Amino acid sequence: MKKVVFFFEPDWAFGSVHYELFKYLWPLGYNCHLLAWNKSYTQAEMQELDKQVDFWVTTPHGYRYLEYIYQAIPAERVVCIAHAPLDINELNHHHGIKDFDRFRGYGVVSPFLREHSKSMGITREPIVCPVSINYHTYFSEPSESLKVVGYAGTFHEREEFTEEMINGELYQPKYKKRGYLVREAAQKAGLDFKIAQHYHNSFVTMSGFYKAVDCVVMSSSEEGAGLPVLEAGAAGKLVIGTPVGHWPERVGNKGGIVVPIPEKEFVEKTVDILMYYKDRPKEYREKCFEIQRHAQTYDWINYLPAWLNVLQ
Repeated sequence: MKKVVFFFEPDWAFGSVHYELFKYLWPLGYNCHLLAWNKSYTQAEMQELDKQVDFWVTTPHGYRYLEYIYQAIPAERVVCIAHAPLDINELNHHHGIKDFDRFRGYGVVSPFLREHSKSMGITREPIVCPVSINYHTYFSEPSESLKVVGYAGTFHEREEFTEEMINGELYQPKYKKRGYLVREAAQKAGLDFKIAQHYHNSFVTMSGFYKAVDCVVMSSSEEGAGLPVLEAGAAGKLVIGTPVGHWPERVGNKGGIVVPIPEKEFVEKTVDILMYYKDRPKEYREKCFEIQRHAQTYDWINYLPAWLNVLQ
């Protein structure tokens, strides 16, 4: 049995991904624990722990803490998994790209990030290990009609952006979510709008959120993966989204309805789709069942070989 420490945030997307992954890895010989990176540790305790485990798994951001801040865990002991362009950009910005050749294993969660890695001059080919979901966690009976549009990502108002955020070298992924566009589309379509972030505090409660809405829209201009569209699909909801993250290779035409990335076109197309299904309950429900059937392909069981490859 291999002992592995995953060094990540313990809640929201990272929590959802890794706690579910651990369930599938245990029968395959991996005893995994999640160490929260949003707490402080002493160098001594990190070094002591390192002697008791086979290796660590974290992002380039987490690795910076392990080696350069705690000065405890070298790259050779780390399987590094990039979940967003910022992960790769940040390590390159502070320390260059030399560490990518030193990692025990190097992976990315989508083909988009594999290409981004190459564009940064990193010659090591990362293993694509997609993030997935437990289909049964989110499964629910599709709604009878379309009344409530849900937004399940990080929400920011447009006016919260500053010139520094938009033009900054390490532009945060959360500012590319554009949830305000989903609200605008829902209002124009005459539908109610719910934001999960406004009243949900854990990924554990999110299955209840999907049950409380009839449609989920992803408005991102960039995504490393994009969990909400996978979760909403399993919940039997109408899924609308931009062709970013896992959409091109996993969601496609069967798992949702794709809309353009540019803001004006995004809103116009999304409103058209919402109005169409709002007025046609029977077709709406049929579309939800189609999306839910396809969502069975998102389950972790289908993607374990790639993860075992990067963890070996």
